[in-house]
Amino acid sequence: NGSEKKVIFQCELVKLIKDITMKKLTVLVSSCDDFSDCWEPYCHGLKKYWHDCPYDVFIVTNYKDFTDGCSKALKVGEDKGWGHNTLKALQQINTPYVLYTHEDFWIKRSVDNRVIEDYIAIMEQDKADYIRLFPCPPPDTDFPDDWRVGIIDQNASYRSSLQVAIWRKSVFKNLIVPDENPWQFEIHGTIRSRKYDKRFLCVKKFVGEKNQPFHYGVDYVCTAINKGLWSKAAKVYAREEGIKIDFSNRPNENWWHDFIRSNRLGQFCGNIGNFVAQVAQNPQKVWRKIQIGFQDFSR
Repeated sequence: NGSEKKVIFQCELVKLIKDITMKKLTVLVSSCDDFSDCWEPYCHGLKKYWHDCPYDVFIVTNYKDFTDGCSKALKVGEDKGWGHNTLKALQQINTPYVLYTHEDFWIKRSVDNRVIEDYIAIMEQDKADYIRLFPCPPPDTDFPDDWRVGIIDQNASYRSSLQVAIWRKSVFKNLIVPDENPWQFEIHGTIRSRKYDKRFLCVKKFVGEKNQPFHYGVDYVCTAINKGLWSKAAKVYAREEGIKIDFSNRPNENWWHDFIRSNRLGQFCGNIGNFVAQVAQNPQKVWRKIQIGFQDFSR
């Protein structure tokens, strides 16, 4: 009887700790109904590599239902764009912290709950408002309280990157402008984030066995869809994980897309191509941007 009571007590204690932990953080998967083809692959990675996730996981949808045993749909109604949708989703979340991710960030290595809990503790101690769990971009200086993360400089580019990160929900909401899309948020939200000074952190890059890079955060396909096109990384993930994905439902990237991301020459050629396309579409808008740039440079 004594041993049985001890086991029951231990089980109740574990349940209590889990309940307390769940009340601190929610996993929010940014999405919409048009990207529902990513939900099952995302949940495959979640189940396989974070099967013991103790937090509620919500996938943002417009009207569609989705329940797979480890995640649920969080409906926001009419699609009014990323900013509006995200703010509406955050209003339905009761935890003070949010682990923000996207439906096409497919997890590919095990997630350690202890690491996530350590980062939540940093926030609980009021030492951070944002901890990026993927080093893209990496941090700029050391963080004295945890060797696994570093401080993102106040003037760093993409300081408010929408890679997977733990956010203090109140700060995230404060930085979002309803009419902005994710790309605008990463640029303009970065400027707005400067008022939080040294409170934005990011995991560091390390080199492990066989010179393989790793970090103490979340590792995932980044990204499965680029500008509406299936990426090569998505197909590699499907093949390696042995899962079936219908890649015929949207266009696929080609050699050019791989080239412009492969090295600096490719990036340069890609930028030139984008500039030419912008000039062809709206030359007056491009000329205004150039004029503004010269005015800022001359000040």
